[in-house]
Amino acid sequence: MVRSESMTLAKSIDTVRFRMEQAQTDLRNAVRSSERGARSAELGARSSEAEGFLVNDSGSVGEATCEVDVPEADAQQKPARMKHFQEAVDTAVLNARQASDDGDKALSELRGDILDRTNTHMAAESAADSRQAMKDLGVNGPQIPEDPKDAADWWKGLDDASQQEYAAMYPEQIGKANGLPSTVRDDANRLALDQELNFVSGSDQSIPGIPEHRHNLEVLKAELDKRDGATGNKKLYLLDFDGFEDGKTVIAMGNPDTADNVGVQVPGTATTMDSTGGQLARMDKLQRSAGRADPSANTSMVYWLGYDAPEIPVAEAPNLAVAGTGRADAAAPDLRDFTHGLRTSHEGPDRAHMTVLGHGYGATVVGDADAGGNGLDADSISVVGSPGMTVGKASDLHVDPRHFYSGLADDDPISNAQGLTLGPDPNTQVFGGTRFITDYPWAQRLLGREQSESRQSRENHRRQAAG
Repeated sequence: MVRSESMTLAKSIDTVRFRMEQAQTDLRNAVRSSERGARSAELGARSSEAEGFLVNDSGSVGEATCEVDVPEADAQQKPARMKHFQEAVDTAVLNARQASDDGDKALSELRGDILDRTNTHMAAESAADSRQAMKDLGVNGPQIPEDPKDAADWWKGLDDASQQEYAAMYPEQIGKANGLPSTVRDDANRLALDQELNFVSGSDQSIPGIPEHRHNLEVLKAELDKRDGATGNKKLYLLDFDGFEDGKTVIAMGNPDTADNVGVQVPGTATTMDSTGGQLARMDKLQRSAGRADPSANTSMVYWLGYDAPEIPVAEAPNLAVAGTGRADAAAPDLRDFTHGLRTSHEGPDRAHMTVLGHGYGATVVGDADAGGNGLDADSISVVGSPGMTVGKASDLHVDPRHFYSGLADDDPISNAQGLTLGPDPNTQVFGGTRFITDYPWAQRLLGREQSESRQSRENHRRQAAG
């Protein structure tokens, strides 16, 4: 919290200084600097002093006591010219006073509450104070491009001071920006999480939605805190979150920007923020399976609950979202932006091998996302228990059908719903791709094959580089 408010303090002072210097420059220009009008070529450079005017200490423009020889035509224009210079001086002085008043107001928002150890809501108050201070000064937040590649270029074009300033003062916007480095997003999102949790904890808990919002954020923070201090490919990176309704979150286990292989797992029906612990345990198992398949590779696994997963229909709540493509349609653009963002933020000359995995309705999301737009830019896709991919066959996807894998357990109840509303059964030879046996750990089988291909590709790349 100290970082956020101190950054705001520095930004406020710097903004006022800039505005004051600009006003000072405008004032100097009005008094001494050249001012070229429509007759500049004929008359040459002119200023208030050059035309025989004098600006006194109170800012009033008047005629100098000594006569200045000017053409008769210009003498007739003297009253208008004097009025012009008076307006310029008045505007410069007004701007300086306004900058001073705005600065005083902004700095008064930063009252130093962060030093009060008895204040249990200082994180939320600090964030609110920073926003209000910037509003008082008329400072806009970061204008981040929506396209991940453009966002990455925007970030790289900032100097270090501006990057630190934006991350500390606008953590929510920076944390959600696909294409920015995962380390930057993690740092910003953890700050935003603390601020938001502090805010909802201090809100009226009788307001509908507030208790659920608070619960979701507390669950997320608790799961992150459990793994605090983890290093290497076990370190967690919070890449996005949303505490509203059932909750959303995107967490990477291992830095995807530096990994040789990246797996993105999209969960299915009934997944909420309460599922975070179990899903992270699944990520850990997938990562260890990948490590056994290729010990030489560094693998990052990403848990992507960046959408509102359907609820299980029950008698008292007959929600049929699971039977339609509505949730998948809404999620598809966000999943595409995320995977393309990972491609953009990846470091090093070698492209990471990206596998996108979908479970249950998550497979429908993956199919919808890869079929639309420019696809997911994935090297392979694997789905298990898929009720349909929203497409008729594997070749309708952007991924090479030879790298599409599907599996379904014989006793999976989803088999009774296939081919109804979400597309034909992807576990048939007619659909295309490759089937895998689900009795054998499906992730280990899939990732073992993919890791072997990835290892061979890296070895070929190294030989070519050395050759």
